[in-house]
Amino acid sequence: MSQMTAEIAVPRPMYCDGCTREATPEHLRRRVERLEWASRFRPVRIGTLFLTPAPPAEMEDYFYFPEEQPAGLDARALQEDLLESCGIAPGDARDRKVLLRKFQEEGYFLTDCVECPIDFSEAGEFDALLDRIMPTLVRRLRFSYRPKSILLISKQLTGVAKALGAMGLEARLLMPKDGPVSLAKATDAPGRTRFRAKVADLLREAGNRSE
Repeated sequence: MSQMTAEIAVPRPMYCDGCTREATPEHLRRRVERLEWASRFRPVRIGTLFLTPAPPAEMEDYFYFPEEQPAGLDARALQEDLLESCGIAPGDARDRKVLLRKFQEEGYFLTDCVECPIDFSEAGEFDALLDRIMPTLVRRLRFSYRPKSILLISKQLTGVAKALGAMGLEARLLMPKDGPVSLAKATDAPGRTRFRAKVADLLREAGNRSE
């Protein structure tokens, strides 16, 4: 009597559309949750799209986390500095959702090049992910977000600026001559002042109207 060898089904690995990496169900769930939070505060017409490298590791520090203020100092600094640059004083409301709604009403939206957290201590990982994600990012910009202008936050996006320019989006970029706006650490008070002033100047120059 011949014996039949039982075939063991090996689960196929899952990959994340937001970062192209192999992912766990928890990784995928967190990405969807971040996208759902952001979608609640997305303008119908985006005037200026702020583009950052990647979201923070902690969900509570995500820009569109709808509850209490970010716990991480750098995440809180980004929120405060960006809102002030847009003429929205964080002290105007204790409810974070009120501030995010004001940000939305002014036609502003923030998103990430890579939609999942990255360990930037791993040399070359971000650049490698960008190479793979760039076609998807350009499609998001052209057909989904369709902003009047794009403001890159972080010197890590210098390569992104060049790529977007080469793909016909240069006219939409709000960018100083020295490249993307440098994001300052929470403890760098002079750097944060420069960041706020530079972003505010760029928005004034562009007019930043979503009409």
